[in-house]
Amino acid sequence: MADTSWVMERFEEIYETYRSQVEGYVRRRAPADVVEDVVADVFVVCLRRIGDVPQAPLPWLYAVARKTLANERRRSARTAPAETAVASEPEPVGDSALASAFAELGDKDREILRLIAWEGLSPGQAATVLGCSRVAARVRYHRAKARLAAQLADEPAIRPIQQGATR
Repeated sequence: MADTSWVMERFEEIYETYRSQVEGYVRRRAPADVVEDVVADVFVVCLRRIGDVPQAPLPWLYAVARKTLANERRRSARTAPAETAVASEPEPVGDSALASAFAELGDKDREILRLIAWEGLSPGQAATVLGCSRVAARVRYHRAKARLAAQLADEPAIRPIQQGATR
């Protein structure tokens, strides 16, 4: 019986500590009407696999959320008519140069930048979420930043002033 007690204590600790972060992660990537269901599914997986949850569970929880969101998108694509489908990954809002440049990036670039900038993960933690090596995550992050910078450099409103130029 002590084993069951440990499981429930560990799960409750994880749930209380990380629920809001997982909900924020999901909310930034999914329509509002599925957020609660996806978050619940993440924690069902957590409870079922409590023995697999690492000591620092947040990247692991994000990886589960990422896979759960992918399953939700596939389910929605099968059940919803194509004309009512909406974008399920919110992006930066407004007509800012950053929002435009971010929208021009590929899915993988946007996701690594979201994980590190929005979720506050290290490249090593992002690797756990993405299911890749730490080196691969660092390379993806470096390349994504370079592509974003290149997109931003193409925006006339934020082009750096060259030395020697007069106004």
